[in-house]
Parts: sequence; structure tokens; C-alpha cells
Amino acid sequence: MHKLLYLAALALAVAVIVPVAALADDPLAAIQADITQLQTDVQAKHDAVLADAQTLQTDAQNLVGSDKATAKATIKADVSKLTGDWRSLLTVCLADRAQLRTDVDAAHTAGLKANQIRPLVREANLQIRASNLEMRAGVLKARAAVIALRQSFQAAGQTAPPVTTPPASPPAVAPITP
Repeated sequence: MHKLLYLAALALAVAVIVPVAALADDPLAAIQADITQLQTDVQAKHDAVLADAQTLQTDAQNLVGSDKATAKATIKADVSKLTGDWRSLLTVCLADRAQLRTDVDAAHTAGLKANQIRPLVREANLQIRASNLEMRAGVLKARAAVIALRQSFQAAGQTAPPVTTPPASPPAVAPITP
């Protein structure tokens, strides 16, 4: 599944790089294409992570009062899928950000004014931050459900399954400044 996501992201990246290369004469168009690609990839990451977090939350809520071994296996599989999807799609988004930074630097070198670039980049950063906040909220709900599941095992006298959940907040990446 991870290879499939990686190959799909790679195909998307190649499909976008070819038109971006054709727009190399217009630095502002190249920046806009990079922003569009970054927003598309962030939305794909958002959708995948929220779906995985929702699955984890639902499974954790449904497994309250069940067998500890079953709960451990199910939660562990859900967590590994969530973590794997998040990491693979984060790599794609970081590559998009690096390309955007390169194109912004090239636009500055070509003589494009910062006041032409700044509104585009700022709007994209705000949309990406809002998307990231939604993802974090979904992961926090899933973590709360897993914690409630663990507490239900402790209340029943069973030891809680030792499964680590993904971090609530991903590593900070500095926003792109024009």
C-alpha cells in the first residue's frame, strides 16, 4: 500500500514537472503551478490522514471491553497505517515545498518583486496551516479514543496494550517566505 501511494505521488510529481518546465519563461506562472501542486498534495495528505485517524478512532471505540490481544493487533495495524501514510505523504509535500522555494528564489533572481509573490505564497501557507490543524485535530481524537481503550483495559484489571500512537503534532517546517 505504501509503495502504491509513493508511486501515485511520484506520477503526480512527474505530471506537474513537465508543465512547470514549459512555464519556465514566466516565473510567476511557475510559482503558481508549484503552489497548486503543493495544495493538491497537502489535500491528499489531509484526506488520507483523516481517514486513517477516523478508522483508528472508530476501531478504538468499538474495541472497548473486547479481548486485549484482538484490540492490540487491530490498533497496532491502524497506527502503522496512519503513521506510514503520514510519513510518505509528508515527504511528497516537503519536496513540493523545496521546489516552490527554488522557484521563488529564481523569480527573485529574474527581477520579480516580492509584492507580486508574497500574496500568493501567504494565501497558500494559510490554507496549508488550516489543513494541518484539521489533521492534528483528527489525530488527537484518535489518540483520545486509544487512551480511553487503554483505560478500559486498566479498569477491567487487564494491562493496556503497549502501542505507541503517532505524534499529535508533526515536526515544524518553516513557512516559505517570499
